Amino acid sequence: MPDLNTFISEGFGSVATAAVSLLAIPAVIIAGHIQGKNARRAGEVQAGAVLEAAREQARLSYSAALDSAKEVSRENHAQWQRDRCQEAWATYVQALDLLLSKVEANKQEARPEDLLKAYAMVELLSPPSVLDKAREAKDGARNFMRALHAAHVQRKRRNTLERVRQELEVFVAAASKLSRTERGDLVEEVQVGVDDWEQLGPQSVEDFEDMERRFERGEAARAALAALDEAEAAPGNEVVQNRAREALVAASFAAIEADVASQTASADRAAQAASLVQKRAALEALRDSFVAEARKELDALGA
Repeated sequence: MPDLNTFISEGFGSVATAAVSLLAIPAVIIAGHIQGKNARRAGEVQAGAVLEAAREQARLSYSAALDSAKEVSRENHAQWQRDRCQEAWATYVQALDLLLSKVEANKQEARPEDLLKAYAMVELLSPPSVLDKAREAKDGARNFMRALHAAHVQRKRRNTLERVRQELEVFVAAASKLSRTERGDLVEEVQVGVDDWEQLGPQSVEDFEDMERRFERGEAARAALAALDEAEAAPGNEVVQNRAREALVAASFAAIEADVASQTASADRAAQAASLVQKRAALEALRDSFVAEARKELDALGA
């Protein structure tokens, strides 16, 4: 029979073993908890890395897409700009060409609205180099338009002068058969047969007044025609021009009409025509200079 010491020893050993076993359980739990925690942390770190990598990839993709969109937008805008510039410049050249094709202009055609509208678009869209040439062409165009309008005004005044001359010639013709005798009496040569002419005086007071009126008007008309001839032969001579004006007033023309006719007769038509030719040539050169600069700019824009 085992003794008490043996029993105690064995019992104690069992108890100790059991105690050790019981003590080992929390250790296992703690170790498992630590391992799980570490595994979770490792998983979180790995998941965070994957998420960050995904975010970076998304950012890079977004940035690349944005850069691509910006590039496409820049290209589209550049193409739009080239198209608008080309359209505006072509319209401006067309306005200049239409102006250059004119040989004369009336009051309406001499207005610069269409040209200025075309220039306004050029001004909005053009770089300084092109705009400078456009501005020079605009100034040249306005000079040419003024010359065209002046030529138109002069043409109208020539019509007035020709009408005045015709009226004067009618007065001269009406008095062509009238003359004064040595005594100062008025007589009119009248055809009384095929080749037979007679000088007859007035047959009544009314005849006398009519003959005197026609004679005096005829004399004044001859003097006015001679004065106009003199003014046309001496263009720009103000003294001669004033004599023509006075002669026309003496021939019963209104002061305004006499002014127009005498100024027109005295105008230097050759100089005016030469000025118009010079201004046309100047505008053509300015137009070509603008076209050359615009083409250079379109080439630079890739058009």
